[in-house]
Amino acid sequence: MFVAAWPDNLTVRRLSALELSSAPGLKAVRPEHWHVTLRFLGDVDDALLPVLVHALGRALTRVPSPVHCTIGPATAWFSGARVLQIPAAGLEGVAEAARQATVPIVPDPAPSPFVGHLTVARVRGRRADPSTLAAVAGIAFTAEFAVPRLTLVTSELSAEGPRYSTLAQFVLGASGPLTTA
Repeated sequence: MFVAAWPDNLTVRRLSALELSSAPGLKAVRPEHWHVTLRFLGDVDDALLPVLVHALGRALTRVPSPVHCTIGPATAWFSGARVLQIPAAGLEGVAEAARQATVPIVPDPAPSPFVGHLTVARVRGRRADPSTLAAVAGIAFTAEFAVPRLTLVTSELSAEGPRYSTLAQFVLGASGPLTTA
C-alpha cells in the first residue's frame, strides 16, 4: 500500500515520448503506473484501512490545493542502477503531512527522508549492459503539474506486473476522502 500523487495527462503524454521500452535490458513502467510515492506503507492489515483513510483525510484537509510538482531536469539512476527515475520536487510538504498522519497507524521502523521521484523503467533481471545504463541516463525532461489530490493505492503482484487499485482519493484542502473503495 502507498500514498501517491499522479502526473496530469499532458505530462503522461510527454513521458510516453521517452521510448524507454526499446532499450535492451530495461522494462519500462506502464504509463498508468507513473506516480510519485509520498509514503510507502507496505502490507497493511485490512482492519486498519478505515482508520488510515480517516487520518489521511483529516491531515490532507490542512494542505492547501493545488500543490505543484516539478519533475526533472533529466532521467537518472536510483537504487544502485536498477531504477531509472526522474526527480520530483514540490511535494515535500504533502509527503510529510501523509507521513505524520500515517506513522501512528503504520509505524516507520527505519525512517528515511522523502526523495521525490517518478520511476520510468527498471532493469530486467540482475544487470543491464553498461552502455544501456549510460544511454538512458541524463535524458532531458522537465514538466510541472498541479496535484489537486492524493490517492491511497494497493498493489498486487501478478504475472503481468503490478495491479494497482485505488482505495481512497483525497482532495487537498477538502474535508474527508473524495472516494473510498
